[in-house]
Amino acid sequence: MAAEIDIEDWARGDADIPLPNAASFKVRLWDGDGFDEKRRIEDATPTGAQVLAAFDRRPVNEFVLLILDKDGVCQIEPDEVIDISDRRAERFFAFRTDRVWHAAYNDQRFPWGAPKIAEPLLRLIFSTPQNKNLVLTRSGEKDRILTPDDIVNLDDPGLERIFTQKRSWKLLVQGILLSFDSPLVVVRDALVKAGIDPDSGWTAALKFVGLPREAVKLTDTIDLSRKGIEKLWLRPDHVNNGEAPSGLHRAFRLRDEDETYLRERGEQWENIIDGAQRWFIIRNYTLPDGYRQKNTDIAVLIPPTYPAAALDMFFCAPHLQLGSGREIPQTQVKQDICGISFQRWSRHRHGATTWNPSVDNLITHIAIIDEAIAREVGA
Repeated sequence: MAAEIDIEDWARGDADIPLPNAASFKVRLWDGDGFDEKRRIEDATPTGAQVLAAFDRRPVNEFVLLILDKDGVCQIEPDEVIDISDRRAERFFAFRTDRVWHAAYNDQRFPWGAPKIAEPLLRLIFSTPQNKNLVLTRSGEKDRILTPDDIVNLDDPGLERIFTQKRSWKLLVQGILLSFDSPLVVVRDALVKAGIDPDSGWTAALKFVGLPREAVKLTDTIDLSRKGIEKLWLRPDHVNNGEAPSGLHRAFRLRDEDETYLRERGEQWENIIDGAQRWFIIRNYTLPDGYRQKNTDIAVLIPPTYPAAALDMFFCAPHLQLGSGREIPQTQVKQDICGISFQRWSRHRHGATTWNPSVDNLITHIAIIDEAIAREVGA
C-alpha cells in the first residue's frame, strides 16, 4: 500500500506497527514522488536489490537506492549488504533514474536521486531544528535563506551548498532592534528585553507596512513570522493637558548608578516614551535666582544604545526666560514631547568634555545641565 508522505510522521518512525520480532525487520521507503511505504524484511542483512524487491521496485537496476542513517544520506548499490538488525525502522529512498545528483550540507557531500529537493525534506534528512535557517549559497550569488516552500534545484551549475545558520526573528521596539530565538514573543517580554517597564501606563500596538495598527495587550503573543510587521509601537496613556501627572512613570529602566544618584539627589523624575524616543525628565527642577520662573521640567533624550551613544543637549518646559530680559542663546528651537512644548538648550560637549562612555553617564550630564543653567545668571 502507498500513502501520501507526512514528513513529521515519517521522521518519528512507524508507531502503528509493532516492534519486529527476531524473524522480521521493518523498513520504510519514500519513492521520490511523494509516497511513503512500510514493509517488513525477514533478512537482517539484505542487499540493496532485496530492499528494492521488497517494495516491488523492479527491475532493480533501473532504481537508485539511498539510505538515511546517522551520518545523513548514502547510496546503496544493488549488491551491497545493509545490516538492519538493530531493531529500528530503516529508512530508504528509491528513485527510478539513471543518474545521481549531489549537494553539500555544512560541507558534507550527499547524493540525491532527483534533480530537486524540498526544504522540509532537507531538514528531515539532517535533523535540522526549526531554530536554524537553511542557507543556500552559490558562487557569484547572494546567499539565500530557504523557506518551507523552497525547492533546491540540483540541476543548476555547480555543487549546491547548504549551510545552517542560527535563526532569529527581529522586532523593533521604540527604536531598539531586538532579536529572538523564537517567532512567538509575549508583548511584556519584548518590553522588558528593550529595557521598558511593562507596568507603566501606555498603549501598545503592532505597526504593519501599509496596513492599520493592531492594538495588543501585555499578555498577547506576537507571531514574528507574520509578514509585514514593522515595529511594536508604544504611546504613554497618561498624557494630559500639559500638567505633570500625579504619579511618576518609569516606562524604561535607567542604569543602576543613575537611579541611585537621582534618589540621593532627591529629584522627582520620570522615564517616558513618545513615539520612537525615550525621554528622561526631571520634574520641578529648582532654578537659581535670575530666571522669571522658579521651577522647570528638564528632559534629556536617552538613545537606545546609551551609554555607548552620547547624551546631548537638554530641554526645558516651560520655556525659560531671564529676569533681565536678555535672550538666552541657542534656545530658540522647540521640541514637542508628549504634546508639551519644550525649549531646546543646545549645549554640546567638546574638547576635554567630549563624551567618553567609560566614564560619562546621566550623572555627568546632569552636572553639565546644572552648570549651563547657573552660568546664564552668574550663579
